[in-house]
Amino acid sequence: MRPAPAPRVLVVRNAERSGPGRLLPWLTEEGLTVVETEGSAAPDTPDGYDAVILLGGGFLPDDDARHPWLPRERRLARRAVDSGTPLLGICLGAQLLAAAHGGTVDGDHGTPERGSCPVARRPEALDDRLLHNLPDLFHAIQNHRDQITALPPEAVHLAHSPLCPVQAFRLGERAWGVQFHPEAGADRLTQWDEAALADEGSDLRELRARAEQTEPESARAARQLVANFAAVVHEHAAAPPVVLDGHNDLPWAYRVRRNSSVADFAGPAPEFHTDLPRLRTGRVGGQFWAVYVDCEDPDPVRSTLQQIDLVHRLVARHPQDLRLVRDAAQARQAAADGRIASLLGAEGGHCIGDDLAVLRSFARLGVRYLTLTHNDNTPWADSATDRPRNNGLSDRGRDIVREMQRLGMLVDLSHVSVATMHDTLDIAGAPVIFSHSSCAAVNPHPRNVPDDVLARTAAGGGVIMLTFVPSFVSADHWAWTRLPQEERDRIAPPTVTIAQVADHIEHAREAAGIAHIGLGGDYDGTPALPPGLADVSRYPALFDELTTRGWSPAELRALASGNILRVLADTDDAFAAQR
Repeated sequence: MRPAPAPRVLVVRNAERSGPGRLLPWLTEEGLTVVETEGSAAPDTPDGYDAVILLGGGFLPDDDARHPWLPRERRLARRAVDSGTPLLGICLGAQLLAAAHGGTVDGDHGTPERGSCPVARRPEALDDRLLHNLPDLFHAIQNHRDQITALPPEAVHLAHSPLCPVQAFRLGERAWGVQFHPEAGADRLTQWDEAALADEGSDLRELRARAEQTEPESARAARQLVANFAAVVHEHAAAPPVVLDGHNDLPWAYRVRRNSSVADFAGPAPEFHTDLPRLRTGRVGGQFWAVYVDCEDPDPVRSTLQQIDLVHRLVARHPQDLRLVRDAAQARQAAADGRIASLLGAEGGHCIGDDLAVLRSFARLGVRYLTLTHNDNTPWADSATDRPRNNGLSDRGRDIVREMQRLGMLVDLSHVSVATMHDTLDIAGAPVIFSHSSCAAVNPHPRNVPDDVLARTAAGGGVIMLTFVPSFVSADHWAWTRLPQEERDRIAPPTVTIAQVADHIEHAREAAGIAHIGLGGDYDGTPALPPGLADVSRYPALFDELTTRGWSPAELRALASGNILRVLADTDDAFAAQR
């Protein structure tokens, strides 16, 4: 097995003259891989990176008219904090981090700080991981007049200076902002405008002399800060990925095989793909439980309510292990508390009985996604495995999709026809998902997703969650399922491997991007699975396969849970408004 790649740090340069400087060699010495990008080309999600550094620039963090990439960078900062991705904001980057979380930044505020200036740690910094082992008073290069004048309510104030009360702060466990410039040494002052400094009453020669005098001390402090940040990055990268799976049919299996009893979930249950011990072994920190009912059910609304009740009973019976959650923040907190975040997904639009009041009621009960069809058409949407009826979405179907998005309920396009996919994407005002699908370019099964749809899904911020169903993964297995029954009785089905599942994942990464893929195993919803992925304990084997192909820890985290959590967060406000 190849060793995992070094953790990747995204460094965002916001101005030509505000480059990473000595950060580059120092981060490399610390065993990190630096990926540099201009602010105008920066992503708005940290997915695929183990850390983010936002550099400085001579403008305010909300100067969107002149610097139109800033809204994306603020989203990047928010999402890094939400996901726990280590982040270091420097000067403008610190101000941007504060502004993105409700702080206040004022331009031309107070007296400018230029050159090498003293910075004092506050008592709150004594056990802070970024400022650990730095002197209580150290010098650092400063070059600003704009200041953070009010920190976000949840920020921890770490350092100050005589002319700038906010020199350093922390948000969450792994995001920091510093007003000073650890990337800049005394040589940076050679780039400064002597005439402009003279106009404000500063002498560049004096500034350079003081910077050179304090350089040994300031360099030691800056180097320690970078080492501290790198240690946080390595620790974050070394943590095994935690899974939030998009689709598990255990509630249906309990309905048909256990008369809806939720007893014995805590012990081994080899007749199912899922039980608590194997979820723990598989490092599943979150699960969308499918509240599926049969398309032919004479009372699908009532049956779906029974399935929702089944999940509620399952969670209530195991409060030390499961927690019913409705949004991304609750899901992250549940995982941090050692609980498996349990979310609800309704599979098949037939379950709402063509009634928007039922749809709204399901949302109030916590259903976070609705798959528009199952194997059969609904009156308003075509399935991938039924004869076309509407050639996609009907007008009624469009109304239902719009109402779902108003409610903050994710539109799930697994099971639907390609025409339905495109019709939905045409009107989607929020990210959509595929909760358990594979790639048509790898296996042209009608349940799989073509590349043009993958690209459109990514463009809208959505996610395809790759499934393990053998016929969706392998063209040979799909061909075997189409043989006459007598031949299938005589010929064993082709073996489907973890490597073939990984092929779909890698194709989806290529077609949609690392920020737009996830996992939806369909455990307990299919009779057979690849031998290496036989139950919910086997996710680590899939990650091992991807690691041998060169996947980084950050890419594995994005796949395992980061991307779907981001999509949830993007729709959480709308969902919360309905409760």
